[in-house]
Amino acid sequence: MKEEVFENKAIAYLSGRMEDKEKQEFEVFLKDNGAFQIQFEQLQNSWAQLDSLEVPEPSERMDTSFYSMLYEEQDKAKKKVGFASQIRDFMVSLWRPQFAYGLALLAIGLAIGFFLRAPIDNPVQQSPEVVDSETETVREQLVLTLLEQPSANKRLQGINEANKIQKVDETVIRALLQTLNSDPNVNVRLAAIESLTNYLDNPIVREGLVQSIVSQESPIVQVTLANLMVALQEKKSIEPFKKLIRSKSLDSSVKKKLESSIQQII
Repeated sequence: MKEEVFENKAIAYLSGRMEDKEKQEFEVFLKDNGAFQIQFEQLQNSWAQLDSLEVPEPSERMDTSFYSMLYEEQDKAKKKVGFASQIRDFMVSLWRPQFAYGLALLAIGLAIGFFLRAPIDNPVQQSPEVVDSETETVREQLVLTLLEQPSANKRLQGINEANKIQKVDETVIRALLQTLNSDPNVNVRLAAIESLTNYLDNPIVREGLVQSIVSQESPIVQVTLANLMVALQEKKSIEPFKKLIRSKSLDSSVKKKLESSIQQII
């Protein structure tokens, strides 16, 4: 089954538009094809997370309530973990003989070594604020390195690390937007959207999400962005959606979804 056909069937299944017979056939297909089964489960998780965003009635307080909901979920996720051990495991799994990777890993290793050695070499204790800032800097470099890896799993790991950054800088945001626009893996792009929803108060993020609409060819990414724009009541997204609708290659079910989304935003 071609990737585009699979995505269209997955959308129909997840949205409840499949007939019982076709639904049963699709479930049998998933059982017989482990790779598509894994991909479907990942898409299902992303779909469920987007469905959890309640679509509000347009009001002046819409943005405030939506941001509050996102910040609450973000705070739950920001629990500190063993960052040094994660970096170490990453370095072991990432090691390759290529010179470019070697330089990146060397830089990260030197930075981590400095942070871990500092209390011994320097009797002056750093304040928690300084330590947190240094850790964030290393994590940002880790994110940028992971997002450039050829492995989709590594790029997903990079997005996961980005979600742990308390105050993300513009470089990381633009890297996530670049991932959304150009990553060849649908699940990576969906993860990038989810990560970017943590920073919707940043004008660069909202503008970047709107601009990415016309560059998306995956039906499920198009639908995911449509759901997000409706939740945000982002009127700037109307024209990009109309441009997609005029595309002859757009799936008919996605076209109906986009037309419905425009009506909900207007």
